[in-house]
Amino acid sequence: MKTIALCLLLASLSCCLGQTDTNLIAAGDWSEAVTDRFQHTLRGRLLVYDEQSRSAANHARVYLELQHVFTGGWDNPAEIYFDIGLNDDLHFDMRDSLDRPIPQYPVTIRGPAPNPCWVTLPCDSTVRLRADTYTLGPKEKVDGLEVLVRNGCWLIRPNATNEIFLSGSFTPSPNHPSPLKYDVWQGTLKLPKVKIPVRKP
Repeated sequence: MKTIALCLLLASLSCCLGQTDTNLIAAGDWSEAVTDRFQHTLRGRLLVYDEQSRSAANHARVYLELQHVFTGGWDNPAEIYFDIGLNDDLHFDMRDSLDRPIPQYPVTIRGPAPNPCWVTLPCDSTVRLRADTYTLGPKEKVDGLEVLVRNGCWLIRPNATNEIFLSGSFTPSPNHPSPLKYDVWQGTLKLPKVKIPVRKP
């Protein structure tokens, strides 16, 4: 009986864990680790999910994953001011395999801009943050994979022939005092490009 219960528990855990990355279509490499003047070291990467069928905003989900790297000793948590609504702290770029910019796609969007927030990142921990404009989106679903972020919108058609890559940079604002009095991380993470697969027609 105990064996059956254990098997059921493991199966349910496997199912729950698998659902997290079911629709993951692209995962970028980690950026170079950047140490700020407070000796906090961070690195980041991009993740892209084809979640249009589940998203009220009708576009792909883009996440920024941040890691507070353990470099020896034990540091206090670092604070990161995360604002993708009004500022250009998080900037994206989409290019083809020849490093040519992909033209942006004009879209009418509806909804409020996402609110800024504080992210408290303990030493040797990782956090995943929604980085597309998840509160905005077109009324109708489009033919292709739409990537809508603060500084633009791109539409990857099912018949696209070029390889397409999304990259970015993250420079959180240091101009806000931490409400918890922790060090506010300062620096720029150059997020490596990630290949976006083209849907089959």
